[in-house]
Amino acid sequence: MPNDSNFTPIKHWEQMPTGYYIVPFDDLDIKKKPTDDGSAGNIVRCTCPDCSENRRHSKEPCVRVDLSTGFGKCYNCGFRFIISTKVKDFNRRQPVKKQHWRLPVTTHLTNFTATAVDYLVRRGITPETARRAGVCSAKYNVGGTERDCLAFTFRQGQRILNIQYKTTDKQFAMENGCELIPWNIDACIGQDSIIITEGMMDALALMEAGFDNVISVPNGAQSDKHLFDRFRYSHLDPLKTIYLAGDMDGDGERLRQVLAEYFGEARCRIVEWRIDDDQHPMVAKDANEMLMTYGTDAVLQCVNHAVPCPITGVETLGTYRQKVLSIWENGITPGKKVGWGEFDDHVQFELGRSVIIVGEPGTGKSTLADDLILNLALLHGWKAAVYSPEMFPPERHIERMATAIAGKKFRREEVTTERGIDYRRTAIPQPMAERILDWLEGNIFFLTEESGRTIHKLLHRAEQLQRRYGIRQLLLDPFNYIQLPDGAKSDTMKIGDVLAEIELFAHRTGLLVTVVVHPSKPQKGEQIESLYNASGSAEFRNRADYGLVLVNDDKACTSRSLHLLKVIVDKVRDDAMGHKGTCHLSFNPQNYRHGMVQTIHQTGEYNTYNILPVSSQCWLDRAEEIEIF
Repeated sequence: MPNDSNFTPIKHWEQMPTGYYIVPFDDLDIKKKPTDDGSAGNIVRCTCPDCSENRRHSKEPCVRVDLSTGFGKCYNCGFRFIISTKVKDFNRRQPVKKQHWRLPVTTHLTNFTATAVDYLVRRGITPETARRAGVCSAKYNVGGTERDCLAFTFRQGQRILNIQYKTTDKQFAMENGCELIPWNIDACIGQDSIIITEGMMDALALMEAGFDNVISVPNGAQSDKHLFDRFRYSHLDPLKTIYLAGDMDGDGERLRQVLAEYFGEARCRIVEWRIDDDQHPMVAKDANEMLMTYGTDAVLQCVNHAVPCPITGVETLGTYRQKVLSIWENGITPGKKVGWGEFDDHVQFELGRSVIIVGEPGTGKSTLADDLILNLALLHGWKAAVYSPEMFPPERHIERMATAIAGKKFRREEVTTERGIDYRRTAIPQPMAERILDWLEGNIFFLTEESGRTIHKLLHRAEQLQRRYGIRQLLLDPFNYIQLPDGAKSDTMKIGDVLAEIELFAHRTGLLVTVVVHPSKPQKGEQIESLYNASGSAEFRNRADYGLVLVNDDKACTSRSLHLLKVIVDKVRDDAMGHKGTCHLSFNPQNYRHGMVQTIHQTGEYNTYNILPVSSQCWLDRAEEIEIF
C-alpha cells in the first residue's frame, strides 16, 4: 500500500504538500463564492469534480464544501481538496514547523487478517466500517516481539502521517519520528459538528452507529490539546458543535475539561455513556462498551441526548434561586457577634469573608486578632488555623491563648508579696489546665513555615485542615511574612495578586480569613486612621470585606488597670454585615482579653467612656453555660 493510501484520483490535479488536491472554483457546480470573513457554518453541497462524471447518479451532491476555508470532501470516493483561491490563505495560517517529520513506511500494511476480523467483530465493529476509516492489519514490533496488530493510519489529505499499532491484548506502539495528529481529522471537512473520542475503537463504535463525523485524540486522556493547533483554521474553527465523547472516568472527565476550554465551552456538548431508565438503566465506560453491551440504538441515544457543556466561571440565576427565595422569605441570616457591645453593633462576621486589621505600633493587633478568633471559636464553634510566625516560640503563643481562655495568667500558682513575704496559692489547677489545652488542641491549629510560606502553600494547608478537622477560620499574622510571588511585577502588584488569592480562597472555601498588616511609616504628624495606611498597597482596603484600624486612646481612659483602644471600622462591604464608624474596646494586659466600652455622648465632639469590667471567668465554663459545647 503506497504512502498516499489506496486513493488515486481519476483526473489529474495539482497536489499540496499536505496531501490535499487543488481544485479551481469554476470546476465546482456551486454558485456561492468562497467567503473571506471566516464565518462558521458556510457549508454547501455539490457534485464531485473527480468522480461524478463517471457515476450512474452523476447529479448526486456527494461533496460537502466549507466556503469559509475552501476545504471539501467527497463522501463517495474520498476525494479531499481545497479550492484554489483559498490555498494562499491556508498556507498563511499554518503554524511554523518546529520539527521535520518523516513519513512512515506503509508497505507492510495489509488487508485484515482473520485475527483482526475476529477482534473487531467481538468489539461490535464490522470490518467494512474499520476499512472505510483507514484501519489495516500489520505485523509490528510491540514490546520487543513482532505481533499481529491493527494499524490505525493517521491521514491528512491523501497522505499517511503516522500509524498506531494495537494488539488484541491492548498493547500499543506508535511510529517513531512521525507527526502526531488527531486521528481521522479530515472527517471535520464539510461538517458543522464533530464528535471527539478518547480512543480509536470508540470512534469506530460511533461510526458503526452511523456517524461519519468522528475523530479521536491519539494518546487517550493524556493527549496534548495543542495537537489540534495546526487544524484550527482549516478543520475546527468552522464547526458549530463539538461533542466531547470521552470515557466516563476521572481521566476522561479531565480530558473533557481541557478540550472544552480549548475549543470554547459555548459550542461543546458532553456525551455521557449512560441512559437513565428506571426499569433498565444502561451504563458503560465508553462508546465501544456501550455498543458491545447495549447496541447501536443506545450509542445513538447517548449522542442525541448530549448536554451543553457548562461554561467555567459562569453561573445562571438558577444556581442561586433557592437561596434568594430563602432571603425573600426569611431575610438575611445575621452574622456572628463576639460579645463586645458597641463593636458588635458595627461588625457581624460572616463566613467566606476577609478581615484586614491594621493599626499603630503597640496597639495589640495580634492580640486582638487572637481574641477575635478565640471568641468566634468558643461562641460559635468556628475552629481556626493560625499562621503567626512573629509569635515565637509557639509554646508562648499557646500560653497567651490559654491565658485568654482561663481569664488569668496560665500558671500553676499565683504569687503575691506582702511585707516581704511571698504568699502562694493555686491559680489554675492541673485539671483546668489540661482541659484548656485539650480544647485548644481540638480547635486551634498552627501553620508552620515548613515546606514554604508562599500564599499557595499556606492556603493549601488551611484547606486540608478544613477537610480533615472542619476549621472555619484562618489567621495570617502578619502579612509581610508571606513570601510574595517571583517575577518582574512591582511589590504593590504582587501584594494585590496575593490578596486576590486570599479573597477567592475565602469565597471558595467559606473560611473567614483574617489578615494582620503592619502600617506604613507615617509622615510627621500623620495619624493612622484608614486601611490606606497599610504598608505596601491600597489593595488592602480595596480587597477587604471588613477593615479594622486600631488606635491607642489611653488619654481618654479612666481605668488604672485597663487600656482603651479605639477601633475605626473603616470598611464593611455589605450593610447586612455591619456599618462603618468608630467604637472603643478595653484591653486587660493581665489576661489578654478585650471588653465592652459604652460611649457617653456629650455636647460637641467630646465623649466620655464607661469602661465595663473585663470578666476573669474561664471561657470554657461560660461556653458550657450557654450550651455551645
